[in-house]
Amino acid sequence: MPTITFTITIETPEGVTFKISGDETGMPTEAETLPKVVLDAIERLVPTRYRPFAFDYVNRCVSELGCSVEVGGGQRRDEYLSLFPPPRCRRARVAGMTYSSTRTAIYCGTPDLQGFSEAQPTLNSGVYAYPKLPHLESENAVNEAIELTKKAIDRLER
Repeated sequence: MPTITFTITIETPEGVTFKISGDETGMPTEAETLPKVVLDAIERLVPTRYRPFAFDYVNRCVSELGCSVEVGGGQRRDEYLSLFPPPRCRRARVAGMTYSSTRTAIYCGTPDLQGFSEAQPTLNSGVYAYPKLPHLESENAVNEAIELTKKAIDRLER
């Protein structure tokens, strides 16, 4: 069977890019509603093997959870991106993803990680501080990151 691939890209004046790609099934394989600067950073800085999962996680945080995303600031701005909760919440970072490894720290407190196969505790001075996903390298890792990001958003509800 021949492969049919399509891509539609729409850029708005606000700098938001909508991109939908699909394959012969007609099902979207990728749908981003992310600022161009974020798309460019992921494309440029995330290793190829992690890139689809990084796009999926960040896109789902924005489109499903209402988060906003920003490239890092300060001297280390090319090392990570930050996710912030929807406007109804207090303004605090809910997650940070390091480009080079897709290590994703999720600032949701210290939930019990039983039932999570990929999330691991991050220890600060030997004390569990928050969970992380060492790499976004599978659909399961992305799903776990989304579940933990929801918990982080819940903590910041006003």
